[in-house]
Amino acid sequence: MSLSSRIAGVLTALALWTLSAGVAGATGTVTIHNANGSANVYDDVEVKVLSGELFLTSRDGEGTIVVNQAACAYQGKIIVCFPTAAALVQGGTSQALTLKSGTIYLNYTEQPQPLSSSTSKVPAHGILVAFTTRSGTLVTVQGRIDEVIRQ
Repeated sequence: MSLSSRIAGVLTALALWTLSAGVAGATGTVTIHNANGSANVYDDVEVKVLSGELFLTSRDGEGTIVVNQAACAYQGKIIVCFPTAAALVQGGTSQALTLKSGTIYLNYTEQPQPLSSSTSKVPAHGILVAFTTRSGTLVTVQGRIDEVIRQ
């Protein structure tokens, strides 16, 4: 089974979990664009930045995509990161995602912030993510950051 199929399968199963098991206040949407052209959308994803790592956790808490390494810098008031290492964590095991390219935009401010050379803005306390794996899977995320813990 390909990595994109595993990610899509895990997130599909997680999306079917009942709302009562959900993460309160989760506001992210993850879209998996598979190499075969299909796409899966997952709502109510919890978005946390903990000690410099990005955690995208499914509604039921059973699956998490972790971006644990990235080169980051400020672009105005937005933090722009280029992820270099990520993993899919589920069932107590972790599987590395081999990244080809990607960008993460974080806005920790109270106001929407413009993207450089664009008319688009990152919402207040917002996040925009797009990364591609070497197998051709595109993962996009948009939403609000639920929690930030800086250490």
